[in-house]
Amino acid sequence: MQFGDSHTAADVLTAQIRRRFQADFGDGGPGFLVPNNPMSTRRRGVTSGASSGWIVEGIGGRIAPDYIYGPAGIALGTSLPNERVWFETVSNHFEIYYVLQPGGGSIDIEMNGSSVLDAPISLAARVARLGHFSCDEPGLMTQQLQVRTLTPGKVRLLGFVGERLNAGVAYDVFGVNGARASRMLGWNPEAFKGVIAERKPNLIIIAFGTNEAGDADWSPLMYEQLLGRILRRLRDAAPQASVLIFGPPDRADLPMAAKRMAFVVDAERRAAIANNAAFWSSYAAMGGPGSMNAWRTRGLAQADQVHLTTPGYIHLADLFYTDLKHAYEDAK
Repeated sequence: MQFGDSHTAADVLTAQIRRRFQADFGDGGPGFLVPNNPMSTRRRGVTSGASSGWIVEGIGGRIAPDYIYGPAGIALGTSLPNERVWFETVSNHFEIYYVLQPGGGSIDIEMNGSSVLDAPISLAARVARLGHFSCDEPGLMTQQLQVRTLTPGKVRLLGFVGERLNAGVAYDVFGVNGARASRMLGWNPEAFKGVIAERKPNLIIIAFGTNEAGDADWSPLMYEQLLGRILRRLRDAAPQASVLIFGPPDRADLPMAAKRMAFVVDAERRAAIANNAAFWSSYAAMGGPGSMNAWRTRGLAQADQVHLTTPGYIHLADLFYTDLKHAYEDAK
């Protein structure tokens, strides 16, 4: 699973990494996603959507006081009955994450048009907390999982999972446009830990730094300490997982940010080493200082001098995956 800012959220860079993983190790399914995510491109092999009564929470100032948003940092919310959200893909293992809370409504869960529940699930609870549902289907075929609200009352869906019960890789993507690494410490810690523990990741990648580079109050030591706290939280939630910090690409839109990129990368490297995590530098892979403009000349970066083009993200993903595969072969 990968956490990050807009470079991650669009699922273009990560889609190419997913393709490379699945080509080498097998297709484990599309993994975790939030239908109607406004920041993400369509996941390959997935059709999803929602009726008109849902809103995206966790961004745009719509923040719940309990801060339960799961690893994606967003949720789909409604208080209306007979609203639907669906997720269709070739999988035979499915999961749904939701919030139990005061005033919660009730939902039905359908697979291919038929309920899989003995009775509706009530989302009402005295204290807000994470809820989780999973089911397996006998055949590996295109399946549609749908949630339908039944009564008035708050319903918050944190995400759907589709996986294949065979050897293979699923690559979860948790990115938010404009996010900083500190966002990961703002989520409800028990709910966050609960989802990570259920997902049981083998590898966790965190990819921040672009937005921090433009913050006036940024300092290397404070950033390094912040990353250390995040890495320890991830270790606590998933002690079985390897962890890797994916350093940010170059940035050339603001002189201060451009000068600071090398310091951001160095702080991330130090945090990784101090916390027994791996580190990979996209800044170095691009060519270091000034590489953003060089990539833009080649059609690999956008005019905003912050983001890459689709060919640029694919190229960066290939550089990363090649290095990761070499490290994997060396470790074997």
